[in-house]
Amino acid sequence: MHAWQHLPALRTLRIFECAARHLNWTRAAEELHLTHGAVSLQVKALEDELGLKLFERSGKKTWLTDAGQQLAIGVRDSLNELAATVTRVRERAAGNVLTLSVLPSFAAAWLVGRLGGFLARHPDVEFNLQSSIGLADFRNDGVDVAIRWGSGHWPGLRCEKLLDDELFPVLSPKLTRRKIKHPSQLLDLPLVRIKQQMRQHDWVRWFSAAGVQTTEPRRGAIFDDTELAMRAAAQGQGVVLARSSLAGDRLASGELVAPFDLRIPAYYAYYLVCPESHAEKPSVQQFRTWLVEELANSSPLAPPPEAPV
Repeated sequence: MHAWQHLPALRTLRIFECAARHLNWTRAAEELHLTHGAVSLQVKALEDELGLKLFERSGKKTWLTDAGQQLAIGVRDSLNELAATVTRVRERAAGNVLTLSVLPSFAAAWLVGRLGGFLARHPDVEFNLQSSIGLADFRNDGVDVAIRWGSGHWPGLRCEKLLDDELFPVLSPKLTRRKIKHPSQLLDLPLVRIKQQMRQHDWVRWFSAAGVQTTEPRRGAIFDDTELAMRAAAQGQGVVLARSSLAGDRLASGELVAPFDLRIPAYYAYYLVCPESHAEKPSVQQFRTWLVEELANSSPLAPPPEAPV
């Protein structure tokens, strides 16, 4: 037997929440289109069912007991969540709502500046963007589709590779006043580190490809989020191992420069991820078509401009 089978009736809980919010049976009755007596009767029935005193009354004054306050908070949160779920189900069934979950770094560096093209092509789609470094919760957050950076192995989900990536050092022009001619000179500068790259020893891999043998760097700030690491490097805080897909605009503007042409392949790639049940939704198919075309036309892995070093 499920725990919810022991719950009071939903109608009774709605009436209680309204009464607890107003602390006035008449105002609660007006909101619910009921009579004062009906509200009073339902509140009394709930107290009897639970064996708890939920309200205290003295003359014209009414207030919640400790039990009433706890129950009111829980019922209100549950009703709000239920209402949000019903709304999401209705919108999803309509087929013209699209909720996308995407990493903040990819959203800021590539996606947001191009979204106007998708919205112009599909003006009937209501587009919702959720920016998060965590995995999308397709069941509870109403997410239809996600763009994720990883290995492509997410059990129970359809995963389509969008884009491979490459890694190479970039830094602010503020740090290039001293000529940098050899990769080993980067070791004299703070190396901005990203936790995921540290697990994969990406700095060690890049230096090895450049003919420099070194251990995992121990100096420099550590970031969870790639976008924040790029900002730190742009402010002159050190050298960051950038992803080609994220560095383009900053390189083009001169905010960051690449002192060497050498790139190494990233272990991970970008994937379009969604449950099988979402894949046939019209708005998901429309977004996928636009995204694949946009990636093909935008050349996010174009070589970086040479650094003035």
